[in-house]
Amino acid sequence: MENNNLDRSDILRKALEEIRRLKQELNQNTKESFEPIAVVGMACRFPKGASSPEKFWKSLKDQEDLIGPLPEKRVNPSLHEAWKGSDFLKEAGYLKEDIEGFDHRVFRFTPREVERTDPQQRLFLKVCWEALENAGYAPDSLRGSKTGVYAGVMLMEYMQQLTNERNKTAKLDPYDVSGNGFSFMSGRVNYFFGFQGPGITTDTACSSSLVSIDQACKGLWMGDCNMALAGGVNILLTQESTALFSALNILSPECRSKSFDASANGTVRGEGSGVVVLKKLSDAERDGDHIHAVIKASGVNQSGLASGPTVPHGPSQEALLKQVWQKAGISATGPDYIEAHGTGTEIGDPIEMNSIIHLLPKERQTPVYVGTVKSNLGHLEAAAGVAGFIKTVLALEHKKIPGNLHFNKPSSHINWSDSCIEIPEQTKEWAKAENPKIAGISSFGLSGTNAHIVLEEYTKSSDTPKCQKKASQKWPFRFSARNQACVNDQLQIFLDFLKKEGQVNMEALSYSQNISKADFKERRVIWASTKQDIIEALESLLNEKALEDSISNVWTNKTELPINQNIAKITYNQINEAPELEEKVFANWVKGSKIDWKLYYKASGLTKINVPNYQFKEKVFALKLN
Repeated sequence: MENNNLDRSDILRKALEEIRRLKQELNQNTKESFEPIAVVGMACRFPKGASSPEKFWKSLKDQEDLIGPLPEKRVNPSLHEAWKGSDFLKEAGYLKEDIEGFDHRVFRFTPREVERTDPQQRLFLKVCWEALENAGYAPDSLRGSKTGVYAGVMLMEYMQQLTNERNKTAKLDPYDVSGNGFSFMSGRVNYFFGFQGPGITTDTACSSSLVSIDQACKGLWMGDCNMALAGGVNILLTQESTALFSALNILSPECRSKSFDASANGTVRGEGSGVVVLKKLSDAERDGDHIHAVIKASGVNQSGLASGPTVPHGPSQEALLKQVWQKAGISATGPDYIEAHGTGTEIGDPIEMNSIIHLLPKERQTPVYVGTVKSNLGHLEAAAGVAGFIKTVLALEHKKIPGNLHFNKPSSHINWSDSCIEIPEQTKEWAKAENPKIAGISSFGLSGTNAHIVLEEYTKSSDTPKCQKKASQKWPFRFSARNQACVNDQLQIFLDFLKKEGQVNMEALSYSQNISKADFKERRVIWASTKQDIIEALESLLNEKALEDSISNVWTNKTELPINQNIAKITYNQINEAPELEEKVFANWVKGSKIDWKLYYKASGLTKINVPNYQFKEKVFALKLN
């Protein structure tokens, strides 16, 4: 009997030990599965020429107002008389570029196909291209990869214009489907770049792009993709839609979002597109990617049975923030900065702010700063969330908090006395702290779908790589485009960039240019030891009187160079001992070979720095209405 009891006790002890072991294994696997997500690339086209992260940051830092009048080309002369004098139509956040411009040859469209394709789809394609370059991935290098695309969009104005035309002509065009169906917003990107990860388009109204980023994170965590492009797009194609939105009493007659202010009386519409490139943190570090920031946690919920289908619901917003903060491990203190939805409406802002105040500890020693990008560029609707996301990533990187525009007198509907919240009226330094800086981003859809993401500053130290070459040796810079005129555009923008830059690390500059550019028919390689060397070579190449083949240290398609076999295994780390190996690699490339640049630079220790994006040669494609 005693032996039986001993056996039973031993079995129970072993069972408990096994349960503990399995729990530890489960916790470890969960931790690994839901590791932070790295933001490795960004691109944007926002109002008034904020057409890159660098230009956008300058506008934010300098507290520029990006709202302006409707471009003359887009004025609708047949607008209903009752709307023509409307205050709501006077100004908005409009793109500086022509929304009908498109480089159809680069993106393999026929002219007819472009005309029948929504400008939103065209713009999203361009910004995806630029985001890949920013991340250090040549746009033509990822065919067959497990890359996902998550796109947010909500307006169907172009499709409505095509429908009106068909009603008059009874002509059917297959491009009306592929050019305007929401599914093709993501599907077209996958098709063009050759991605084989998920292609998902989301419409949750104003929260669409932040929901898309959340979906991308989940796709990475679940293994659906190894890299993801996520963001959104919004174009104000017709004035009629603005008139329609004004019926909801959410637009400001002054066309300014005076978020959190006593005089707040509505939002102002805006347009643009933003895309971020995401990877699991361990993958990004392994691949030597430049990491802008990391996503600690994300989440989505719905307002449910609120006061109305378009009315914000404080308890749901509060529940979402609490849930995401717990996932991120900051529920006790909250983030250091919150990029609020902050539309500037009299009802919405107090609901959002009072929900935040209720969650934050009153005894917190340092303030929680709150701002909204809508005070700068308006409400980008389907692209609003990604605009706030990119702003916050840039703030973490630059260690500055942009000042919030149009905030003069705090709204009396917000419980400021019980809060540790501060609205930054001027751009300010983000004070140093022992722990990495933390920020939250909110985006609440008119449909009731809410999204929130927690970002953290990336703090892993990375030493600037030392030049592996001798001073007398030269670095290669490759340029490629479909014809001579397009090559010149690439050379000119690079020259302009260098003249504005101060001191540059030639090794990092060469790496960044070479790793991120797609291959076309026309190819050039410039060899340079210094910044001045490459400036002089660029100026010579752009001089119409100069003959390309006579310019020293420049290789063109016509340069007589030997084609070398067995270059596939040559790597950048070998060139210090044998510089001629690099010449072999670039000679093969300029003569038309496809080089795996990621493999070539593997384990080099180099990371991507800013270089200009590819310059599209655009033509205007306007819908020809009969």
